[in-house]
Amino acid sequence: MSNYGKYVEPTKNVEDSADVVVIGSGAGGGTVAAELAEAGFKVIVIEEGGYFTSKDFKYEPVEMIQKLYREAGTGVIQGKPPIIFTEGRCVGGSTVINGGMSWRTPEKVLKRWHWEFSLDEITPEKLEPFFERVEKRTSVSLQPDDTIGMDSRLIKLGADKLGYRTEPAKRNIKGCRGLNNCIFGCPIDAKKSTLVAYIPSVEENGGKIYPWVRAEKLLIKDGKATGVVGRFLTKRFKRTRFKLTVHAKIVIVAGGAIQTPHFLLKNKFKSSSKLVGKNLFTHPNAKAVGLFDSPVYGWKGTIQGWQLREFQDEGIIASTTFVPPGMISMSMPYEGDENLKVMEYYNKMVTAGVLIEDTGSGIVKSLPGDMAVPVYDINDYDFYKIKRGIAILSEIYFAAGAKKVILPFDPLKEIYSPDEIKKIFEIKISKMETELLTVHVMGTTRMSGKKEAGVVNQWLESWDIENLFITDASVFPTPIGVNPQITIMTLATWAAAHIIDNRSKYLSK
Repeated sequence: MSNYGKYVEPTKNVEDSADVVVIGSGAGGGTVAAELAEAGFKVIVIEEGGYFTSKDFKYEPVEMIQKLYREAGTGVIQGKPPIIFTEGRCVGGSTVINGGMSWRTPEKVLKRWHWEFSLDEITPEKLEPFFERVEKRTSVSLQPDDTIGMDSRLIKLGADKLGYRTEPAKRNIKGCRGLNNCIFGCPIDAKKSTLVAYIPSVEENGGKIYPWVRAEKLLIKDGKATGVVGRFLTKRFKRTRFKLTVHAKIVIVAGGAIQTPHFLLKNKFKSSSKLVGKNLFTHPNAKAVGLFDSPVYGWKGTIQGWQLREFQDEGIIASTTFVPPGMISMSMPYEGDENLKVMEYYNKMVTAGVLIEDTGSGIVKSLPGDMAVPVYDINDYDFYKIKRGIAILSEIYFAAGAKKVILPFDPLKEIYSPDEIKKIFEIKISKMETELLTVHVMGTTRMSGKKEAGVVNQWLESWDIENLFITDASVFPTPIGVNPQITIMTLATWAAAHIIDNRSKYLSK
């Protein structure tokens, strides 16, 4: 295996054809591609990133981030405050580099979608077999106790002392050893990402994967999607002069909630609802670091063992998320010698984050030069929830024995006791003085049972272009408050079943 996975230097234009062409190979693209290939459809998958496997995955942060992450993990959602955004760009997409949390869409969310967005078929009962299918295929199970690290155990200890409800982690794993290499790809294929659980089946059933191709043009004829034109890339994500043209009877876009609307907008896609790129939700995250007297060795054990659910009805959940020292150091609110001094306690740190179910929304712009620009200003209520979540997390740290908590607020960098938690609300903290990040974006091509209220229908097919489907988190009508991987996979499986059931309609000339 080369340093760039299954990379072949392009030497000419390539033209190909299939029943289905899928843009993207992550939770939505990889899933729908395998389901259709197994049903006898000829499938081609276009992926902008490289095709790496477990042989390529190792604990080398700089190398792996450059290989597996879009923009080497430096993406930013513009706004007040800017939000650091990371997502995968490789075969398997973000499922290769996420923590593997595998939660179903909360029933209250599905009911809201059903009621408020005229999605008559989207109900907990009708989606049940699709959830089950995905969970079985991706080996969703509780994290084995002997793989859970001290950092997760301390979070649970603090929560238990305070009487706060936690849920044991459900992850798409089989044979997990707690190596904590999740965010750089699982080196033993224990995490059942689409790279492991779905992509091999695409190839085994006659499908093709074209890595290192950037989708550029959507082909449309007589109101129907008829294919995609992409550009081959170099190993450094630079465009070559060679094109890939795939003619297909069905086009499925699954580039994620930023790249999907950007692809449609740059192709002058006209939606009757005018909602392409609107309703961007971000699940804003903020982290806090607890420092303890005794060694924690946060790199030992799985990335997440439990999830705090006591405050889920308020739109707040939390869990550990330990990362390498270089990444933590860059995000600390200190400079120079002060930063070096605090990093001496790296082996005694617990890092955890709070995830907020946002009530505001943003947009995705498509600018010249093939630039996708997400813009999102956190509203006052959600910013309050960020502060409340950090306060709760701090309380849990102190209950577990922390001697100090490092906060994501510039004017209030640290607190030393539970009595100081109130400073989070007493001191004036502006949004621009707060560090936020996210790995979950959604909502920018939402589904609806009414053409004027959404971009796709409840089968995830475009209201305006026949045979064009979208199967990623951009179809979510609202944020869901939990990790979105299983929701995306389930809806992709749902859309695939619809296509399979209507094979003659979609494959007819």
